[in-house]
Amino acid sequence: MQLTLPIHQIDDETLDNFYAENSLLLLDSLRQNFDNVQQPFFYIWGGKSSGKSHLLKAVSNHYLMNQLSATYIPLDKSHYFAPTVLDNAEQLDVICLDDLQAVAGDEEWELAIFDLFNQIREQQGLFSQGKKTLLLISADCPPSQLAIKLPDLRSRLTWGEVYQLNDLNDDQKRIILQRNALNKGLELSDEVASFLLKRLDRDLQALMTQLDILDHASLQAQRKLTLPFVKEILGL
Repeated sequence: MQLTLPIHQIDDETLDNFYAENSLLLLDSLRQNFDNVQQPFFYIWGGKSSGKSHLLKAVSNHYLMNQLSATYIPLDKSHYFAPTVLDNAEQLDVICLDDLQAVAGDEEWELAIFDLFNQIREQQGLFSQGKKTLLLISADCPPSQLAIKLPDLRSRLTWGEVYQLNDLNDDQKRIILQRNALNKGLELSDEVASFLLKRLDRDLQALMTQLDILDHASLQAQRKLTLPFVKEILGL
């Protein structure tokens, strides 16, 4: 079954809880374009635990919470919706396309994204007074390494600013876990956070999923996140 639109609701990813130490220049440049789009294109690449998805969701959420139009499209789930999801997308304030590598080589998707670039570029005309859209694209490699078949799309991917997000190390992931726990009203000690990193999948999204499980269990049992309680709940 195909959906006409991917569904994205405001969730926990925000710019405030994004670990920014690895990407200060990127964040500064993005923020400069929030109110007045001078650079409409950003290509952000990095590994699975670099924070790409968090950042794109956070930007989309930032716009939505400020009553602006936004869409976050996880291209790794593109089998649920068609490239027509991008029809008239240039009318939005921000478009976030996550995991471009998932549709690289797909002719219909490549053409739809190519057209989107052209439509947004037209907004930047010298005398244009209309809406100007911000387009964020993420992938797991630089544009030159993507399996893009449409040469003109490959060139457009470098029209704007290109940034690499480095993978987070364990200390940084521990800080992120503790910050997110604090936002949920939980205290996550160094001991418990280090235990989770040692015993669980180190992928940040997977860790956040386990933190949600612990949050619900802690609330239901009215217990703190002690090491014995965490082991019991997660079966470790």
